[in-house]
Amino acid sequence: MEDQNTCDRARKWLLSLQTIDVFNSGETLKSLDSSAISNIYAGFVIRGLRIDQMQSGRVVCTFKVPPRLLDEEGRWRAGLIMSMVDNVCGAAIMTCDKPLKVFVDYNLSYFSVVEDHDEIEIDARVLGHKGGLSTVVVDLRNKVEEN
Repeated sequence: MEDQNTCDRARKWLLSLQTIDVFNSGETLKSLDSSAISNIYAGFVIRGLRIDQMQSGRVVCTFKVPPRLLDEEGRWRAGLIMSMVDNVCGAAIMTCDKPLKVFVDYNLSYFSVVEDHDEIEIDARVLGHKGGLSTVVVDLRNKVEEN
């Protein structure tokens, strides 16, 4: 039952980020604290994320890359990919009933470009915990390239 509660909490958190009214927040940004501003940014990045599977230590999502996240060459911006990974990674840690910490060490490898409307599978797996540190591997696969 504990696993279900932590998965439900992680799901609600991830979905709540998507419901922030990103496009009508500009007028109120001055009155928000940095946490609320971060949530607006996260909402902008992950809006449209679909959660396909969630269990203790694993979150699998699908995301169709929208035009708002593309650079001038029509490719998904690397920094916005990282923001997506960060949020799905956080949800995976939450499924293990572990607190989210602010320390992050990323090791990234980009093998191919992602373009407008490509459908991406995001698979986050928690490898383990030691003290306050959680180790998570997140793989992104372009479903277009798999076919």
